[in-house]
Amino acid sequence: MTILEENFRRPEGVAFYAEKLFMSPKSLNTLTQNILHQSVSELIETRKLIEAKRLLLSTDKSIAEIGFELGYSDKAYFTNVFKKKSGQTPSEFREEMKNMLS
Repeated sequence: MTILEENFRRPEGVAFYAEKLFMSPKSLNTLTQNILHQSVSELIETRKLIEAKRLLLSTDKSIAEIGFELGYSDKAYFTNVFKKKSGQTPSEFREEMKNMLS
């Protein structure tokens, strides 16, 4: 989790984290599935989603800027991942939160 916290903004996949832990990607996935009931890629995406929500609430950065900051090179892909994980687009999330806080 420490390695994830230090690197989640980078566009790295499972192999990067496995290498840092001197494991194979398969072994790391098995370990995270057994302990956390999530794959490594799910953990990475969840961490990125938490940060994306934080940035959407606390900054005026564009959706594209936030996506890029979190390692997504394509705004549409970032928006799709965000919507798949949270049930709404980044814009919808930001608007809903603004309305709730005002």
